[in-house]
Amino acid sequence: MEQYTDDERVEDLKKWWQENGVSIIVGIALGVAAIFGWRYWVSHRDAQANQASLAYDAFIEAVEKPDTDQARQRGQGLLADFPNSAYAALATLRLAKLAVDNGDQATAIQQLQWVIDHAKLAELQDIARLRLARVFFAAGQLTEAEKLLAHVNTASLTAEREELRGDLALAGNDPAKARTAYAQALAAGGASPLLRIKLDNLAVPTADTVIAAPVPPLAEPATVTVPPPVPDAPSEAPAETLSAPEAPAETPPVTASETPAAEASETPAKVPEAAPDDAAPTAPAEPVPVSPAPPASGPPS
Repeated sequence: MEQYTDDERVEDLKKWWQENGVSIIVGIALGVAAIFGWRYWVSHRDAQANQASLAYDAFIEAVEKPDTDQARQRGQGLLADFPNSAYAALATLRLAKLAVDNGDQATAIQQLQWVIDHAKLAELQDIARLRLARVFFAAGQLTEAEKLLAHVNTASLTAEREELRGDLALAGNDPAKARTAYAQALAAGGASPLLRIKLDNLAVPTADTVIAAPVPPLAEPATVTVPPPVPDAPSEAPAETLSAPEAPAETPPVTASETPAAEASETPAKVPEAAPDDAAPTAPAEPVPVSPAPPASGPPS
């Protein structure tokens, strides 16, 4: 059995190196380059993400001031510098909201469509579809809104999607479909009080839920009290006259020393009392003549 000598082994090793040495060197160089390239790419990606994050923070600060012009400028700058980052999609969603608040629906539609076409995360795309469907619903484009909702598949957006689908059905005069959509939204975890009100308004009336209106009591016939007739009062009460006393034929002279024994007194006639209302008027009493008092006699001579 032949044995290899050391010289033969060296010759075989040289021959193998001549055949494979170049490829080995190239492979090692490529491996080292790949390692350094990966590290550079990761470092560059982290730096870009950090810069995009800072730019997004400045954009949010301008939005919350609120400074619409500055927010719009910073958002457009973020889109131009970092179009492939997730911050670009987030900034575009906020720019679309600003456009809707300012009544610029055309700009909002373009920005939301950009998110749908360029966002890397499927959840951000579904958020943009849901918001774009709301814009179409507000504009009265119900068919376009329904088509967008058919592509929203994120589980966390199920309640919002079904609630909007119920609104679309209600706007299309389909209360049964709207009721089903609202019920599904509520079952998916929709906690909006307005959602419960919408569903209650579409509830089918039953004998247990319908409350009969109370019957108003019959009105009692009104009684009219007629006052008793008032007797006619006499137009003019007869005046009672007193007859003046006749003057004496001769009045004896009275001296200064004479003092009258009594002063003449007159008793007035009594006035008849008024008759009560329910009694018939009586004839007035005849006046009673009053006789004058006799003159006092003088002292004896």
